[in-house]
Amino acid sequence: MIEDPAGSLVRHVFDASRGEWRTYAHPHARRPWPANYGYLVGTYNPCDDDALDVVVLASEPLPTGTRLLVRPVGLFRRSGGDDKVLAVACADPRYGSIRRLAEVPAEDIARILAWFADWESPPELADESAAWSAVAAARRS
Repeated sequence: MIEDPAGSLVRHVFDASRGEWRTYAHPHARRPWPANYGYLVGTYNPCDDDALDVVVLASEPLPTGTRLLVRPVGLFRRSGGDDKVLAVACADPRYGSIRRLAEVPAEDIARILAWFADWESPPELADESAAWSAVAAARRS
């Protein structure tokens, strides 16, 4: 589920009790989101008591509320444990055929790492097997 389209400077969070999206200024963003950002439906991350977060590479910004099929290709391991899966949009003409972290364009990874570096230590990047393991663990939780 996409919360924040690539290029956005604000956060979008779904308020289930009201059945609507809330929008507010991202407390740490100094530049636009470098990729689409959201969460993996049906997962749970005990670190932040929420679904597992995902950064989705796609050719275009995806609107808030978009549900789509993604393929995990990497994992941003953050020091506090609130890891982020790096995924590609499966039906995307540019990214859809990517299956491994080594196939992701270096400039995309650099842009995402730079975004995180604006407000915290850059996360460690792990490969697709770590990403799939994180997703499996979040589905069991």
